[in-house]
Amino acid sequence: MRTLLASCLLASAVFAADAPVPAGSLIVSTPFDQPQGPTRKKAINGWSAAIGEWSVKDGALFGDELKEDNHHSSCTYRVDAGGIVILAQFRLGGAQYLAFGCRDTVAPNLHLGRTFVSKDAVWITHMSGISKTTKSAKVAELKTPVDPAKWHDIRIEIVGDRYRVRLDDKELEATHPRFKDRKGLVALITKGQGAAFRQVTLRHAGEAR
Repeated sequence: MRTLLASCLLASAVFAADAPVPAGSLIVSTPFDQPQGPTRKKAINGWSAAIGEWSVKDGALFGDELKEDNHHSSCTYRVDAGGIVILAQFRLGGAQYLAFGCRDTVAPNLHLGRTFVSKDAVWITHMSGISKTTKSAKVAELKTPVDPAKWHDIRIEIVGDRYRVRLDDKELEATHPRFKDRKGLVALITKGQGAAFRQVTLRHAGEAR
């Protein structure tokens, strides 16, 4: 079983040859260029600082995990989308990892899937549940160095059961029925301190608008 799982993960972590999914109508585009001091559980440049401490400075959004939360930090934006394209630039800084998450439209917005990035890998998970009922399984992974001191470009496409990630010039993809579910929330997530995001854009994909 472990051999089969490893083979599936390797098969999914490929340089995709087909063209990106065309991005549809704009949901939101946030440069994070409006300075804002440390923020908790309040609006920040049109997003919501849900968990942890978030601030905007030097043209970027910074997210720090707080020990008292006992949870990674999360900054969210509500959407209503079938397929979605997420475009962003990020820098890991001192964080253990950062992630781009999607949750569904079932109250209170159950977890659906995530893209994780660390200094040596990028991976995709499908998810379900919320809080103590959360379940997560890795469905694709690509081992690749990610310089934590540099800015990187990422494009995430979730259309139907297909989930594709392009990180700089590397790509990987996965398929799972969970990805078909309607998206109700997008989250920027950090584990640790010092991660930053800028030029975050969300667009519809795979449906008429």
